[in-house]
Amino acid sequence: MSERSGKILLGLVLLLIGGLVLLDQLGIDSGDLIGVLIPSVIMLYGARKVMSSSGSRFWGVIVFLFGLLMLFGKLHLLFHSILAIGVIYLGYRLLRPRPEQKEAPPAWERQWAQGILKEDKLDDWERNVNRRQP
Repeated sequence: MSERSGKILLGLVLLLIGGLVLLDQLGIDSGDLIGVLIPSVIMLYGARKVMSSSGSRFWGVIVFLFGLLMLFGKLHLLFHSILAIGVIYLGYRLLRPRPEQKEAPPAWERQWAQGILKEDKLDDWERNVNRRQP
């Protein structure tokens, strides 16, 4: 499948979802349909990525699982798991011993940096121009 066909599919899905939302605003209940349609489309997109020869299969599996969790109403498990992993990683970073401090930069590097930070020719030119103006 080409990149263009994916855009066409996404466009059609967005048109359908927009139409269903509009019907909902008019009082025609389509909540159950949207609750199944959106996760199904996400799963379909992920399955297409997995089955296609181009594209990342890893991301296709991730998108498919996201849609599956959304369909089963267990999407909160994904977000809670990501939050728990983030908190564990933060705790690990806080408990991990700090690397030793680096030694001071060599003298040649300090001299080079001081030379760079000094006023350059453009500053001299600007100062001269300002002096000449009345």
